[in-house]
Amino acid sequence: MSVMIPTKGEGLQAQQGEAVAGYHQSWFPVALASDVPAGRPLGRDFLGTRVVIYRDATGRPVVQGAYCPHLGADLSVGEVVEGQIRCAYHHWKFDCAGTCVDIPAGDRIPPGARIPTYPTAEAWGLIWAFNGTAPTIPVPGIPGVEERELICETHFRGTRALDPWVSISNGVDFQHLRTLHGLAAVEPDAVRVGPHSLEYRIESPHFVQHGRITGVNTFAQYLSMAGEEAFMLFCGAPIAHGQSMGFYAYGVRDDGTGRAGVAGRLETLRGFVQRLLAEDAPVLDTIRFRPGTLVASDRHLARFFKYVREFPRAVPPEA
Repeated sequence: MSVMIPTKGEGLQAQQGEAVAGYHQSWFPVALASDVPAGRPLGRDFLGTRVVIYRDATGRPVVQGAYCPHLGADLSVGEVVEGQIRCAYHHWKFDCAGTCVDIPAGDRIPPGARIPTYPTAEAWGLIWAFNGTAPTIPVPGIPGVEERELICETHFRGTRALDPWVSISNGVDFQHLRTLHGLAAVEPDAVRVGPHSLEYRIESPHFVQHGRITGVNTFAQYLSMAGEEAFMLFCGAPIAHGQSMGFYAYGVRDDGTGRAGVAGRLETLRGFVQRLLAEDAPVLDTIRFRPGTLVASDRHLARFFKYVREFPRAVPPEA
């Protein structure tokens, strides 16, 4: 496989043509699904602007620009009325497509009385928003399994001063699995690069690792070790350039006994995932990320940097 390794000084600036190019066209996690109950809006800083997240009358999540086009009030401090968002200030109400449908003062509704609406999905205990007018890639998943087959737990990891793809580069950084985490990691011969994903699979008689990066901000993997299976997903979203919020999910296969029946396996997996995150945190919380002098062992990592550099971007509305 041919790869292009960034030279020293290339990297951060070349990979992030920030103000002009906007943000990557990925599915980004914006909230835990459990944090958005019916009837209650939630505000989040996202893609250099702010969004309001709520559920429509059928319970489906909606992600829209948070600023009312009237005077700019934050709609997340408003109310959800019959599955639509209503501004707290003058009670202008907007439907799930972003169109103003009511001005209580009785004025004619102006054509410009609209808020941007993001393509939205709910999966893996998260609410996702796509940066674009229509999704161009699938909602991220875990290799080899459907969500309905697992019993999962999903958590908010916190925020850090990095773009989300920097943390996700861990998914193809096989050196760090050995050095930082002390794992007997096996490096794949090749990483398959598609238009919206990178994927690899490592197999031996008693071990399988199937990893996949979707977009630039989600790494998911399936592990099988001595017959024990584990499923994990790590993802993040830009709050602004150079700042992100992170989430993670993990699960075990539902064997028909329900959550109580898999509690022991889930607890073991929880401990493993949280150990990995805790070991990564001191590095990722303090790193001044600049791909500089890379070596042959970094060939898959270098290919990921090239993939990120070439990944489509868009300027979000109101950013």
